[in-house]
Amino acid sequence: MPLDLLAQLLAPLPTPSGPPSAPHGTCPADMVLVQGTHHEQVQRLCTVFRQDHCWDYYPGAVALEMRETPVHACMDRYEWPNRKGELPVVMARFIEAEALCAGVGKRLCTEFEWELACEGPTALPFPYGHRQDPAACNVSKPWKAVSERKLASNDPAVRNAETARLWQGEPLGSFPGCVSAFGVHDLVGNVEEWVATSRAEWPYRSSLKGGYWSKPWAGCRGTNESHGPLFRFYEVGFRCCQEPT
Repeated sequence: MPLDLLAQLLAPLPTPSGPPSAPHGTCPADMVLVQGTHHEQVQRLCTVFRQDHCWDYYPGAVALEMRETPVHACMDRYEWPNRKGELPVVMARFIEAEALCAGVGKRLCTEFEWELACEGPTALPFPYGHRQDPAACNVSKPWKAVSERKLASNDPAVRNAETARLWQGEPLGSFPGCVSAFGVHDLVGNVEEWVATSRAEWPYRSSLKGGYWSKPWAGCRGTNESHGPLFRFYEVGFRCCQEPT
């Protein structure tokens, strides 16, 4: 079936409304306001499919389904430590990330807050548009074989050496095209991010979003729900959120 005909068939379905209502509340200078309605399921029309993933979507062909959740939160512009030009922190467990956010008066972002921040008010599949751009975010580094034995070692020297060998992250804000409509940077790629689980069907209160430097198909949807709060890994980081004042 021609793509333009499929798009016409999808057109009557609910579509994103445009920009969110006027923002209310304020955020610290190093955070941005993420406000709008999150839809638990988003259906899109894929135009390029390879390696079991969609790399290109038909613009405007989107159906928003099931539960709606209002989102109104301040989110860090960058991954922890949220300072442009510094390296993102990895190897933090979910419970450690929670504590670090709490230590600066914040909390971990929720799964739904993260997805809305990435998609923007028009429900984009990637923070920068409808087509996967391998140069927009830090997603195209070659994968390196991992020694999980070394990463799990009780010897910090062994653990840190393996983490350093695998490291391919970039300083925060190095990819100016990797920014969402809300102004949040590096949501896709660089490091995978801990979030507080929003979906009741996931097994843990901890989930991961956004992929990392060797996951070129990473987009705004897709949750890694398979790791509990004590898990840590060489490419896992986080960012913080808080309530607007």
